[in-house]
Amino acid sequence: MRKSLGSKRNEMSESDIAMITRTFGAFDIVEAQSLDKPTEPKSNRGRQSDNPKVEAPKVFSSKIFATHAFGYRRITIERPLRESYQFSDERIAELRFANKPLNAPMQWVYNTYGDTWSDDADCEHYGDLSEHHEPIRKHLKTHFSEIKEARIKELLDRETWLTQKQILLSAKQLQSVIGLEQCDDKNTYDDAVKAASKSLDLTLDTRSKKAIEVAVSWKNPDAEKVIKKIHRNTPANAFYGLFAGNGKNKGHAIEYKADGDLRDFENVALDPSQTVNTLNEAYFAKEVQPHVPDAWIDATKKDSQDQEVGIVGYETPFNRHFYQYQPPRDLAEIDADLDKVSAEIMQLLQEVHS
Repeated sequence: MRKSLGSKRNEMSESDIAMITRTFGAFDIVEAQSLDKPTEPKSNRGRQSDNPKVEAPKVFSSKIFATHAFGYRRITIERPLRESYQFSDERIAELRFANKPLNAPMQWVYNTYGDTWSDDADCEHYGDLSEHHEPIRKHLKTHFSEIKEARIKELLDRETWLTQKQILLSAKQLQSVIGLEQCDDKNTYDDAVKAASKSLDLTLDTRSKKAIEVAVSWKNPDAEKVIKKIHRNTPANAFYGLFAGNGKNKGHAIEYKADGDLRDFENVALDPSQTVNTLNEAYFAKEVQPHVPDAWIDATKKDSQDQEVGIVGYETPFNRHFYQYQPPRDLAEIDADLDKVSAEIMQLLQEVHS
């Protein structure tokens, strides 16, 4: 070889190229056959073994496949979102500060300059940073250099602080009615907030509702599944996320919210002799459902060409079709080599310490 190719030490000779060309032109199937004898033991840098690895003989084979044999449909597997919520003091306290990227900078500002700020309605200087713009900007430039100028202006604006304070106070009002207990069924959240708001004569805008919900809720694998929609008088189809309801939802199909963190993908081999849904569902029932029974196929992810469920793709898996298994050396030989090398190392160490 003209130069080292690293781990890709493969080179086709003129005779190899000619054989491949003839086989391709004749459109022939050729069973695996050895083209030469095993090569000399492979040269390795470092200590040499008494039983050096011998390169496998060069093997040639040719196979003919239908085009669909290399194709697959990538289906999207969803799993239900499970969430809990709790109006605890710790979670509500986070509402004093805006979301990222202002969350950490606002916490620093509050801890540094908010000693005299009060949540009382008569606190006229709450969020007033007019006298501290210069040191705040200097600190942000040093410790939060990723914050853009528009965001810095937002942080320095008193209205930003007053808005967050109002959201915090609204959450505390809800807490006084809903309580401090953790609830592992997020499906009760909306009704609980509506009832509490009504009893308090409290009106929440969309931003406040979203901020409070994000602050007091979290993903919990032990919680109940979060319902997205109940499809009235609709037959269940668990393959595609419509699960049979029970109790008051008996006879209806329940669709759950998907947890993006649990989303997965599966490649289903193409087979023109069967319909797409039949293939997808058979694969799903065999490979997915036994392991995650609450999962489903996202039927909205369709191929742009045929509008069937699953995105079509192709790959050429050479190893799957042409790999020739080479059994490893006997375990006793490997152990003997390891013992010999260990003995040599111990001898060298003794010479160093002597």
